[in-house]
Amino acid sequence: MRPPNRPKRRSDEQPQIVSEQRRQQLAGSFADQQSAAEAAVYDAVRPQYPDQAVGETLALARSRQVGGDSHEQPPSVVEFGAGTGIFTRQLLAAGAHVHAVEPSAPMLELLLARSRGVLERGSTLQGHCASYESTGLRDGCADMVVAAQAWHWFDPAAAQAEAVRLLKPRGVLALIWNYLDTADPTVHRLTRIMRAGDVYRPGWKPRLDSALFDQACRVEYRWSRTLTVTEIFRYATTLSSWLSAGSAERDKRRSNLEDFLLHESGLGPEDPVVLPQITVLHTARRR
Repeated sequence: MRPPNRPKRRSDEQPQIVSEQRRQQLAGSFADQQSAAEAAVYDAVRPQYPDQAVGETLALARSRQVGGDSHEQPPSVVEFGAGTGIFTRQLLAAGAHVHAVEPSAPMLELLLARSRGVLERGSTLQGHCASYESTGLRDGCADMVVAAQAWHWFDPAAAQAEAVRLLKPRGVLALIWNYLDTADPTVHRLTRIMRAGDVYRPGWKPRLDSALFDQACRVEYRWSRTLTVTEIFRYATTLSSWLSAGSAERDKRRSNLEDFLLHESGLGPEDPVVLPQITVLHTARRR
């Protein structure tokens, strides 16, 4: 039996994007270059997170050890790099009070618009067009600071410093990612064509300052979702590697996707493709 098509095991806590210049370039493709139309596509085709992961994340925020009654109040959550609000809406639906911090104005505008229906359930939302390292929020305002599909864009030291400033005593830092599972042959081929960076790396964990946070806990959730071929083409255009690429490189990737999905696989534009996913949640309490 062939081994799974997964990247090598990573246990060294090395950043997912090693080059600082490349990290800033790819992160800027969202914050500086994305239009309102591109933000809408992102919101439509990027995956949500498993309900179990959302529930377990907020359970940690509610269990913050202060006075014994912290669980009675809805948790206050600051979300770094909230994007179009995919995770934000799930937090709101689960009863959190959320400060959504997002530097991209088109993304934040869409986040606020798409969250109005969820707010009717009693949660509260405040949007902040700001960066993670300088949110402008007051000290000690959060039971939890969370980053969903975003921490790899941040300078770890600056992000941790701001998180510690915002967190109440024993507050929780929660970092969550949705990964494509490249053990599946179709997913493996697609990620290579799309130059997708959000693939599962066994054993990897973010490097956290032990002077600031307790040892992190890691939980995995395995699931799958289904996209049509047309939606996969749209998904490819939401990746940072696409947004930062030139027209010639984009044309090449589009052509390679057509060759694989339409010709080699014999699929039609509206045919479904099952994409196995692995969601990984890392949590650590502030010291």
